[in-house]
Amino acid sequence: MRTTIFFGLALALAACGDDDAPATDAGSDASDDASVVDAGMDAGPEPGPSRPATAPYVQWVDPLIGTGGLGFGVGSVSPAPQTPFGLVRPAPDTTQHDGAPGFSHCAGYYYPDPLIMGFSQIRAHGMGIPEYGLIALMPTDGMTNTKTHQDGYRQAYAHENETVEVGLYDVTMDDGIRAEITASDHVAFHRYTFPTETDPTVILDLGHRLDQVQILEAELTIDPDAQEVWGSVLGGGGYARRRGGVRLYFVARFDSPFASHGVFVDGATREGDHVEGTTSGAYFRFDDTHVEVAVALSFTDLDGARANLEAQLAPFDDVRASTVEAWESHLSRVRISARSDEELRVFYSALYRSLLMPTLAMDVDGRYRGLDHEVHQVPLDGEGSPAFRYSTDHSLWDTYRTQVPLLSWLFPELQRDMVLSLVQMGHDGGYVPRWPLGTNYTGGMVGDGAALQVADAAVKGVQGIDYADALERLRVTADGPTPPGAPFGGRAGITGYLSRGWVGIEEAGASASWTLEMAYADFALARLAEHLGEDALRDSYDERAGYWRNLWDADRGFLLGRNVDGSFPESSTNRWEDFYAEGNAWQYLFFVPHDLEGLADVLGDDFFPRLDRFFQESTRNTSTVFPNQWYWHGNEPDIHAPFIYAALDEPEGTWRWGRWVSRTYYDDTPDGLPGNDDAGTLSAWYVFAALGVYPVTVAADWYALGSPLVTYAEVDLPSGGTFVVDARDGSDRAWRVREARWNDAPLSRSRIGHAELAAGGTLTFDMEE
Repeated sequence: MRTTIFFGLALALAACGDDDAPATDAGSDASDDASVVDAGMDAGPEPGPSRPATAPYVQWVDPLIGTGGLGFGVGSVSPAPQTPFGLVRPAPDTTQHDGAPGFSHCAGYYYPDPLIMGFSQIRAHGMGIPEYGLIALMPTDGMTNTKTHQDGYRQAYAHENETVEVGLYDVTMDDGIRAEITASDHVAFHRYTFPTETDPTVILDLGHRLDQVQILEAELTIDPDAQEVWGSVLGGGGYARRRGGVRLYFVARFDSPFASHGVFVDGATREGDHVEGTTSGAYFRFDDTHVEVAVALSFTDLDGARANLEAQLAPFDDVRASTVEAWESHLSRVRISARSDEELRVFYSALYRSLLMPTLAMDVDGRYRGLDHEVHQVPLDGEGSPAFRYSTDHSLWDTYRTQVPLLSWLFPELQRDMVLSLVQMGHDGGYVPRWPLGTNYTGGMVGDGAALQVADAAVKGVQGIDYADALERLRVTADGPTPPGAPFGGRAGITGYLSRGWVGIEEAGASASWTLEMAYADFALARLAEHLGEDALRDSYDERAGYWRNLWDADRGFLLGRNVDGSFPESSTNRWEDFYAEGNAWQYLFFVPHDLEGLADVLGDDFFPRLDRFFQESTRNTSTVFPNQWYWHGNEPDIHAPFIYAALDEPEGTWRWGRWVSRTYYDDTPDGLPGNDDAGTLSAWYVFAALGVYPVTVAADWYALGSPLVTYAEVDLPSGGTFVVDARDGSDRAWRVREARWNDAPLSRSRIGHAELAAGGTLTFDMEE
């Protein structure tokens, strides 16, 4: 998902490209690029010795990876301390002297910025549109009317005075004030240390916002005797405002009495304990130079926020230790060896980012506010605890491709919670969503990612889910349109898709993408019906899964948008045409992950030469500032493409291009991602690629084999078994796989079944130059 600000720039860039080079001509110059890629790996530096990552594994995580980048290469990574899939993500929101444009500040923090404009309590991770960044605190020296706005209290800082680790953000700003932050599931903990000879003051700014985010309502109340302040904010960016914004409730408690306090609104301070308004806030003065404050959040109500605070209030260092322990228990499931410390950092940071979002949306007692904006209760188990963790902020157009299969395989207990949340949303709001944000349907992006997520869980044996009920909920939007005025638009162009087999250009924007995505989702629904023994329903969805063929223009040799009357319009193969979602004809040519054999049959002898050209051309320009017109790893539609070769038993292309992508677009710097992480999608891609297995087809029971980046790995499996990857001779020189074996038995195909990976065993790669 990308910010709309850069859409026009991308279109302009694409318009300058080579629109219609012959589809089947790989080109002599392009073919030479393969040897360049080979030479770049074969002739690289002598590989270092393999080294294991040592415990604690949190030490290998750098939360600042992906917090920088330029243009479409912005990672939008959240550096905030948080628990796995927790609610609060407290961290600084940063800015340049002349502002903080939304495209580079979707997560609030942007590494190149020199100024901190407050520490907000919640943010999204890896999104391409600014959201949240609400309820900001700012420690400062004294209070003036100028400081009633974030431009007035912002403060310079330098990265050499900043420490960012799992469970901790710590910075000493240029004014000498130190801010340390950690988090539990629902509560952000701040610890401020002021220099002597200052007037220790903490500002609570409800008017604080990110670019493109609006504050629609805000109010707070102060109880000086309890050293508390509570209230709510209604706000949102381009997604949240589609249904009126998202309301967050908060209760904050300080550890020190107020020497004095006041409120402000519209740029003026005054005495008082209550204030309302979109520019409102409060300030608190202290006699102590050490001040701590805990801020609990809730989507539900003030009672929920207070209950969350009471349940999780603890000393700062204890909270941090508990959060680190939670992360260690997740990260230590995978223990790898690699040839450099950088590789270890890139891997564990990717695994960490894969578990940041979705967002916990229920309170400690299991109450939550549903997509119908009513309060509901998660069912309780026999011990009176919520039976699952209800979550929101599911970036499904992105995450179904990589994060979802990663959860199904390594973290099925987390996958169960995600699926149950989506199904519950279907009951509460009437429709299983595509991109729920906070308490809202947004209708963001295209396709039916929820169908792929549920089916992947079913095919891979995730327990504790009523799959018959899930299928029934998914069919509400899969089998017909939603009524006028519904809070969710469902599948765009579904009527035409069902009646003729494709979405007409006149019926919906991104019509070709909608057709291809729906065909993929219908494949997933067929697998879900098959899992339930619903053979007739399986056959019906399998037929619809073949509708991708209706976009094949044999004259042009591409999958193109099609008019209702069946005609194909004149179009470019390199531009972002209106009938695609964030891509062009080349990038969507290979987007039939569920029927690669069928696609290869349609393209015939041209299939692999065109796939080769797709990658070879992409090596000419590896900048991520603008979208590559060929293979573009910074976005989702084609990220499975390096593994198509192995899926179709031509594995050398996967060895070459999978490793090339990994080495070209990932590193351990703030620019270390090639684009928005999209809630962990690009990070989960790397985890799979590094281990040498990849889920080319979601909701299928097999993985393609690649060229592992690790030299050795042990993965603790939920089954109790251990999955071992042994590629001890592998390196950037020895990247070819001479033979792959499962438990010492040679594999006849470049695939391995999910049953094998889930049960455990040893996957050996004999590597050579």
